Amino acid sequence: MTGTNIRRRLAVAVGGVVTAGLVAIGLPAEGAQAKTAPANPAPASPADTAARNSAGVSAADQDSACNRLSGGTGDLCLWYFTNFGGSFSDFYFADNNLNDNFFVAPGSGKGQRVGNNTMSAVNFDNIFTAQLWTGTNWTGYYINLYPGSGSPNFGTFFNNNFESFKWI
Repeated sequence: MTGTNIRRRLAVAVGGVVTAGLVAIGLPAEGAQAKTAPANPAPASPADTAARNSAGVSAADQDSACNRLSGGTGDLCLWYFTNFGGSFSDFYFADNNLNDNFFVAPGSGKGQRVGNNTMSAVNFDNIFTAQLWTGTNWTGYYINLYPGSGSPNFGTFFNNNFESFKWI
């Protein structure tokens, strides 16, 4: 085996470990876990996106569990503290004003407003990207949380964070 082959194999092995670490960072260490494993999701149609962005009622919305449903859809879960700590609130449908929602799960921060108090988040949806906005009605600056990803700390958005979100 040549030195080049050894270096290539080592690079692939290290890359796999680094990638696994990045994926693990995107999920909460404890607390809210998905209720069901996702199936192979179908791509979202414009009608599907519109339905998720309209006001709706779902058993998965605000039930103190970060749901990942069998069809691949799931909740956006927002935590009161960084690193997925404290109370969280879960959303299946988009919300244009997070200031009238509260952290519902047990833990520090339960009962506090979600708007401008979110310090970490996970998108448990495997189809849609969650777009979090700094202002109500999807105004201001935004960040995207891609399907199955999360952020343990919003950095520059810290303490001036999200007041609305939608699915794209």
